[in-house]
Amino acid sequence: MEILSYLGFLPVLLIVLVVVIFTKISNLKDRVADLEKKIGLKKTETNDLPVQTYNMLNTTSAPVESPLKLNIPDQESPDSIPVGDKFVNWLKEDWLLKLGGFLLLIGFGWLTTYAFMNNWIGPVGRITFGILAGVIILCLGTWRIKSYINQGGIFLVLGSTVILLTVFAGRGMYQMFTPASALIIMFLSTAYVSMISVKYDAFAVALSGLVLSAVAPLLTGVSVNDFSLFSYLLAVILGVVWIVSIKKNWGNLVFSSLIVTALYCLPYLVDSFKYKSENYLLIFAYVFAGIFFLTSVISILKSNGTDIKSFLLVAVCNGAFVLAWIMSFVSPEWQSFSILAWMIVFVIGAFILFKATNIKECFYVYAGLAIVMLGTATAIELSGVALTIAYILEAGLVPVLIYTTTSDFEATSSSSFLLLIPGCLSFGSLANYFNSKEVFTKDFFVVFLMVAVLLFVGIAMKKIILSLGKNSDLGNGFVIVGSLYAYIVLWAMLHIGIEDSATATTFSLIIFTIIGLIKYFYGISAGSKVLRNYGAFFLGFVVIRLITIDIWQMDMGARIIIFFLIGLLLISTAFIGKKIKSGFVEQVNN
Repeated sequence: MEILSYLGFLPVLLIVLVVVIFTKISNLKDRVADLEKKIGLKKTETNDLPVQTYNMLNTTSAPVESPLKLNIPDQESPDSIPVGDKFVNWLKEDWLLKLGGFLLLIGFGWLTTYAFMNNWIGPVGRITFGILAGVIILCLGTWRIKSYINQGGIFLVLGSTVILLTVFAGRGMYQMFTPASALIIMFLSTAYVSMISVKYDAFAVALSGLVLSAVAPLLTGVSVNDFSLFSYLLAVILGVVWIVSIKKNWGNLVFSSLIVTALYCLPYLVDSFKYKSENYLLIFAYVFAGIFFLTSVISILKSNGTDIKSFLLVAVCNGAFVLAWIMSFVSPEWQSFSILAWMIVFVIGAFILFKATNIKECFYVYAGLAIVMLGTATAIELSGVALTIAYILEAGLVPVLIYTTTSDFEATSSSSFLLLIPGCLSFGSLANYFNSKEVFTKDFFVVFLMVAVLLFVGIAMKKIILSLGKNSDLGNGFVIVGSLYAYIVLWAMLHIGIEDSATATTFSLIIFTIIGLIKYFYGISAGSKVLRNYGAFFLGFVVIRLITIDIWQMDMGARIIIFFLIGLLLISTAFIGKKIKSGFVEQVNN
């Protein structure tokens, strides 16, 4: 009776399914009509053609291009179509057959339920009947797919589903199967579906087989901490790798298998303390991650740069998968070592892919994962000032290593913005330094190192830009930010080292005025608008601060001295500036 109560909801689900199908079909009618107008022909239902006819129309030896291969400017390639749209397209093709198969599956469930309730046949006969029915439908699908791919695929999925449900019932109601034997039977039925899908190039059928494989452990009653579950997942992953090695454009299948694996591993990650004694789990996780890594790298190398989006997505998710397992199952004293080991693996992957394919996206993804792992390992080992210093050094070295390895300006310039992370962390040390009583402290070392790295990266970027002949102010930008940081540190140093605040302010403003004048006139002589504006801005800042803030904090003597000194410095530029400007004009004219 419990089963009947659940089956009572099936008509409702059926109605919802029909409504969804017809809604999607109606939404696609306008798009299909527009496409037909562009082609100038009536739509050809290739999925309804026999396999022989379809292959004949697509032979490469034909001198006249088939209408099925017309070049439509706005038409999307199959690999660019979203997964959701692919599923909708699959639903609307032979939708009557799919709907009939769904009804047949419900009827089969009701028939077996009715037979069980009336004791028509014994338990062994019931399970045997269900498995034989599934095998017969599988055979029907194998025979039908030879002529009609779409229809045959429906029968294959239907037959495998019948077997899965029958084994589930046999184990749950009669305890006729052990978890391992039930899992083996289910795996064989889904593996057969996947094998046939590869033979007849039916991706939708292969994906359905993977979904059935994912559902199978839930139907066997295998405990989530059972060794057989992870062995089963390993077999499924290896099966997917075998399929993708034959069908190189089926990368979405690898990503789907990674998602399935991650979902089954989720209970371990959520409650890792409970399973930490089972060391084989971490070994399985590393094996899974290694297989996904090798599959992605090899597939990208074989694809020659085409259809790599799914494999890059696999790489990103695989990196997160590895980090999650390490943080959950590796003891704290070994976590950073394990992360660094995997970081080296991803660095090797980035280097190999960039050198072999010269695809920047591959380098960005794998190098980015390696950088995230490096940052994570550093955060595990260090904290406070030590962590900030480590991040400053790492963020400064990463652009250098990337340019040395790849000579790619865009990758180098993008990685240089990693300095924003230690830059934000160093603000705490800068605030502490302003409140300190000593000139040389650990906070001073942090901010001094931040200034040095900013200037180093800026100067290095300027040299790279000059050697490549590019038009970019990125190097000047880092130099300016580093120098501004240095001025703030200098202001703090003078006010800490000199007891009289007015004297410290006087020295600071005079130094800033001299620096601003140097930058301003150097910018004019070098023809750099950025440096010229930077110097002018700095001089304006000194004068505005002097008039609005500092003048009210000084006595009369200090005011006279600082106004006389800064005024004389600015007046002297009338003679220096005229000479520099005339020399610059003469240089331009020549």
